[in-house]
Amino acid sequence: MDAIPRISSSERIPMPLDPYIISMKDLRTIDIAQDIGAAVCMKSLGFTEWTAGTVRTWDPENDKEYDYLEYIDPVAAANSGYPRTQPDPKLVSPKTPAGDKRRPTGEEMAAFNGSASQTSAGHAIPEGGCSKEGARGIRDEAIELPVDARALAVNSRISARQDSRVTAAFAAWRSCMEKRGLRYPDPVILRLNPEWASRKADAPAGAEEKRVAGIDATCQQEVNLVGVYKAVRVAYEERLVTADREKLAAAQPIFQRWIENAEAVIADAG
Repeated sequence: MDAIPRISSSERIPMPLDPYIISMKDLRTIDIAQDIGAAVCMKSLGFTEWTAGTVRTWDPENDKEYDYLEYIDPVAAANSGYPRTQPDPKLVSPKTPAGDKRRPTGEEMAAFNGSASQTSAGHAIPEGGCSKEGARGIRDEAIELPVDARALAVNSRISARQDSRVTAAFAAWRSCMEKRGLRYPDPVILRLNPEWASRKADAPAGAEEKRVAGIDATCQQEVNLVGVYKAVRVAYEERLVTADREKLAAAQPIFQRWIENAEAVIADAG
């Protein structure tokens, strides 16, 4: 592992798997197209009121790239609480409704999720339902993805978090927090405290969140927690890339075909 960097800004640190990871924008394009394809399927079965937003299979809140640990500026945290970001508007298609107010019927849901084999009118429901049928219009089931770079990235986060060097840094962070009267097992759980985790990006932080966030960020900086974690994670990702470089390269054109298929579905829907 290379020397551990001293992290002092929120500037993103490049990761070895970055060149192989499909963007959130492209993932959202695929999701939107699958919902449109599912709606076409539902209408073909006679469910004329079904739209791409009746059951939306994605959420803009899930569009945020994240890591277990990211740098938090102590001064900004003490003044404004934990960082919050709005969903990227470029990842939400204006042509796709956020969700219908009309609740789907039981028969519609059976056709959508494939728990029935035919409708009451006798129409045969595709295997897996219209939800799966929408995906078939994007992904070729005959082509198996060699490896998913995002799944490997998740593995690198888990491995890094469990690494002895990172757990030692967590212990140093806990000691720092305890000296200031706060007891939490790790900063991830602290950040997800429901008292402030549910706060929207445009809502101001409360006094307690500001106090805790400021202490948390200060302790993270003192023990260089993010620097240790990122350095360890980079090392794990380098191993993963070395082990699966050929598969990662082979997966890229497959993803590109999925994106092109999705863009065509969206274009056809107008």
